[in-house]
Amino acid sequence: MKQHLYIKRTMLIASLFFVSTIGFTQEQRERLNVNKVTLQDIINLASKNSLDVFKAKRKYGVNYWRFRSFKSSLLPKIDFEARPFTYNSALVERYDSELNIDVFRQQQTINTFANLSLSQNIGATGTRLFINSSFNRLENFGLTKLETYNATPVRIGLTQPIMAFNTFKWQKQTAPLEYQKAKQDFLSELQTINIKAVDLFFKWALASQKVAIVRENKTTAEKLFNIGKKRYDVIAIERDDLLNLELDVYNANTTLTQNLQALQKAEAALQLFLRDQLPQGVLPELPELVSNLTIDINKAIELAYQNNPDILNLKLKKVEALRDLDRAIKDNRFDLSLSASFGLNQQANTFVDAYGRFLDQQMVSIQFNMPILDWGERRGNIKTAKMNKEVIDIELQQNEESYKQEVTLTVLDFNLQKQLVNDALRSRDLAKESYNLTEKRFLSGNVDFLNLTTSRRAWQQANENYIRTLQNYWNLYYKVQQLTLYNFIKDTPLTQDFDNILED
Repeated sequence: MKQHLYIKRTMLIASLFFVSTIGFTQEQRERLNVNKVTLQDIINLASKNSLDVFKAKRKYGVNYWRFRSFKSSLLPKIDFEARPFTYNSALVERYDSELNIDVFRQQQTINTFANLSLSQNIGATGTRLFINSSFNRLENFGLTKLETYNATPVRIGLTQPIMAFNTFKWQKQTAPLEYQKAKQDFLSELQTINIKAVDLFFKWALASQKVAIVRENKTTAEKLFNIGKKRYDVIAIERDDLLNLELDVYNANTTLTQNLQALQKAEAALQLFLRDQLPQGVLPELPELVSNLTIDINKAIELAYQNNPDILNLKLKKVEALRDLDRAIKDNRFDLSLSASFGLNQQANTFVDAYGRFLDQQMVSIQFNMPILDWGERRGNIKTAKMNKEVIDIELQQNEESYKQEVTLTVLDFNLQKQLVNDALRSRDLAKESYNLTEKRFLSGNVDFLNLTTSRRAWQQANENYIRTLQNYWNLYYKVQQLTLYNFIKDTPLTQDFDNILED
């Protein structure tokens, strides 16, 4: 009789467990019909829709137009100045030759002026060339009415600093570096956005995985409790085991509510980052490892020195330090400049006569300025500039060494992270298999509830550890990609259509 009762209980438990398994498999099958979103999908959405991208584009646009302005400054400029009507009525001081005294006289004039000029800066020498044409008409009212014209049909000239600081010479060196740095800064900003997308994606994925596991735990806890009640009725388990099974159901419900809240927060943060471009009702799909990817440290360091904006910024600072030293030296010694012009000019009482029988208009000027006594001010300015250059040289050397170390350590961490992910994946699979076996043994009565709970927690912890390890892997990859501006997966440099980037 007892043997028959035991066989009956065993068949009952086995049938209940089989039904629960069938139900869970159906639930899994339904989940497979839900759309999945990959890490690359999130990165693509972030690169198009996040506010960080728009901010990065505007920052690039500032430097783009600054470079365009510099290039325009090297081209000829045409300016037109006009004052078509200027009326003036005032008492002015005049000399009376008959009385030999200064007197005030009422003066009323109408003045018309126009000037058209063409100028060109020569960067190599700092020379400014110009050619202009001007016209002036002056009409006097009062006791004496007089209308006069002054015409300068053409005037050619130049201004040449001989020993002065040449701004254009240094701008031709710094401006291209600044623009190239702006491009690299934009590519680097995109990698920062990628890293942020990785963090938000895996927070969402981890929260989603926790909800899935807790739901599975809740389903399992409820079914185990139902099985436990039947086993308790046939005196197969003790009262405390049944109470633990019931407590596990309540704990599963509470944990599910907490994890659903965490999932909602993770989804909200991701939607905010993507500006509500994440489709509704989708689930995250964990990315796979690039199993054969191992980054060569020497190649990464070489690519970093070629592409990274921080390295280019060090080069730019070095040029700027040399520029500041050159300015300090030339601004604190004698200044010599040459100005010269030649033109045609005429004044007459009629417009026609003003443009006839032109007279030469010539001007040559040499300006020389040299301080005699400044109590060491010039020497102090030059010494300060030299010291600043030496400080920058030392900082550049220090930064280069620390940057090389950062690249090396990041690449080493990435190459090692692949093994950590594989180990975490294996641990997760082993923990899952162990839990399944423990669950079967619990159902057959070979282990107690405490062992079942411990095994379940170990599986959950192993699953969470795998997701976090996988997150670290992709964080490190995009960090290396940011340091080198190189796509090691495709083995190509990072590129961008900078000609059309501001049109988006």
